[in-house]
Amino acid sequence: MLSQGTYAIYLRKSREDIESEKYGEGETLARHEKILTNLAEKRNLTIGKIYREVVSGETISERKEMQKLLKDVENEKWTGILVVEVERLARGDTSDQGRVSKAFKYSHTKIITPVKTYDPDNEFDEEYFEFGLFMSRREYKTINRRLQRGREISASEGKFVGNIAPFGYDRVKLKDAKGYSLKINENEASIVKEIFRLYAFENATINSVAKQLNKLNLKPRIAKEWSISSVKDILSNPTYIGKIVWNRRKQNKKTKNGHLIITRPRNQDYLIYEGLHKPVIDIKTWKLVRDKRKQNTPKVGHSNTIQNPLVGLVFCEKCGKPMQRRPYTKADKPATLICSNQKCNNISSKLYIVENKIIEALKIWLENYKVDYEKLQDRSKTDNSNMIERSITSTKKELEKENEKLDKIYDFLENGVYSKDEFINRSKIIKENIQSLEKKLTEYQNLLAKNEEMQIQKEVIIPKLENVIDLYGKLENAEDKNILLKSIIAKVTYLKTEKAIKKDLDPSNFELHIYPKIPKT
Repeated sequence: MLSQGTYAIYLRKSREDIESEKYGEGETLARHEKILTNLAEKRNLTIGKIYREVVSGETISERKEMQKLLKDVENEKWTGILVVEVERLARGDTSDQGRVSKAFKYSHTKIITPVKTYDPDNEFDEEYFEFGLFMSRREYKTINRRLQRGREISASEGKFVGNIAPFGYDRVKLKDAKGYSLKINENEASIVKEIFRLYAFENATINSVAKQLNKLNLKPRIAKEWSISSVKDILSNPTYIGKIVWNRRKQNKKTKNGHLIITRPRNQDYLIYEGLHKPVIDIKTWKLVRDKRKQNTPKVGHSNTIQNPLVGLVFCEKCGKPMQRRPYTKADKPATLICSNQKCNNISSKLYIVENKIIEALKIWLENYKVDYEKLQDRSKTDNSNMIERSITSTKKELEKENEKLDKIYDFLENGVYSKDEFINRSKIIKENIQSLEKKLTEYQNLLAKNEEMQIQKEVIIPKLENVIDLYGKLENAEDKNILLKSIIAKVTYLKTEKAIKKDLDPSNFELHIYPKIPKT
């Protein structure tokens, strides 16, 4: 028998489900939802929420609904979670599996599947659950290896293995064969031909090609206008001469500050196969473009070292694009901070002036925190927190009474005092009362936790701000400065509408709006 309480359902599509749906096996989430709601009804379980995961992600960081579920489980919101199989909960690495296992174990949350109920307080169930997650990970790796091997074989046969066709083509299903190929999209292909013609025969630069396309109002497929990078990608894509490329952007995984970062850098050693599709560009034009691009390749290598301490922090107030550092070749002229959008008229400023103003703002913020914290310390434990604690105690007592009532009506039913209809009506009212009280109790507990968190934050933030302000000026490395600022600032918006050309004008005549990561007082 499962204990009384509120349960939740977790639904997630796997890659195999997505493939099966293509062959007419029906919508996966709808089928699984029906299975689990029938199971809940059969076992007389109250369902409080259904989490629907429509993204098939390898890690928890890629699955937003799973993150919400784990947070609610850790806060002991649910008595149990219904899922079609434990493998749906985690197929990530051992750290992800450990997080899932600990969340259910320490919150005493049960996992209910159509074939078995896992109780984390039961030693054997815990082992079964952990073993199920382990086997799930092994199965995932096997499927993924098989899938990648199959995709590479398809590429070697000239088939298109991507989900989205390159600009200039449409993705089409092969007749009487498995897989897909490409069909020329005449409207888009004419733009591709114009890009190659301008660059190869009109002596245009990549930048001028992008400007010319935008001037002619020739739109790319998704973006509003052409950029240097989008034109460059087309000029370097062998697909347009009838080739199929494999591993051109190979997935690269690494950890930074404890987080998994996945990038897809350009791979110079990618494989090229003869494609089944027709080319858009002839070989002669392709070779002209290739040779010209080699001649125009910058001779000086670029360093990956961060030189802008405000990178990823300061954004344009007008258009929302990130502000970027623009260096000058002359040593006596300092770098400026400009909007990355060429069409935006937000006026630039010297980078060091913007830096100084941000630090000044942090100093003012620190003084305000000190004043507010002193006021807070003058009070004993806040009356608000005391009131919330009394409400929690009162709600728990009411909850105990309602649970006792529920136990009694079961006795009344067995002893014939209540008919079946009377029992159903009465139990429904009591269960609704229990759900309402449990919801109220959760709200009170969250409110109390928030009050305590605010108190802790106020005790922590002052030394944290003091440390940032004191340390910032001593750091020489722009990346270290950037990390330090990002520890307390989510983002900064920048706006400047008047140039400070005249001597009497203040060069810091701009507005900054700072958005902190920590709560405001």
